[in-house]
Amino acid sequence: MENIRFNLILAVDEKNGIWKSWNLAWHLPSDLKYFKKITSETQDLAKMNAVIMWKNTRKSIPSKYRPLPDRINCILSSDLKKEDIWSSIDNFVLHFNSLEHCLSELEWKDNVENIFIIWWWQLYNYALKNDLLEKIYITKIKWDFDCDIHFDWIPSSFVLESYTDFEKENDIEYSFQVYKKINYIYA
Repeated sequence: MENIRFNLILAVDEKNGIWKSWNLAWHLPSDLKYFKKITSETQDLAKMNAVIMWKNTRKSIPSKYRPLPDRINCILSSDLKKEDIWSSIDNFVLHFNSLEHCLSELEWKDNVENIFIIWWWQLYNYALKNDLLEKIYITKIKWDFDCDIHFDWIPSSFVLESYTDFEKENDIEYSFQVYKKINYIYA
């Protein structure tokens, strides 16, 4: 898995909270629109992006949006046995028992442009330690929602690449920010 890179996309409140009682604590249509744009759009129209999610995340998505359209949906479940791993007939839904297995399979698909890990705190925090993590797309929300599930935060090996000014929706201020991993070159 030398060439495969992946990204995280998430929203956090002022204390890096991402969920409260296993649900998003806020409703920001602009953030959902941003999520769809970032995870769906590609430079090469012959390619698609892949989204990697935990099985419970998939269940939390309203059925009318499953699978997430215009993306390859990769579902992870640690209790899958090898014989349970399958792909749907249209090849837009794939099932894996580990992130590593998923990434190694996606590496060989020539129709994949970008890979995003979505909506699961344990997967986010696990991925932060992975050398293949390239970018973190984060919606920073100026509010404390008293969340009970948190994101570990961005490692020092990442720098702020771009951001938007804070905007307001539903009385909540937010900014879209992108962090990119620094590639150190030693002489």
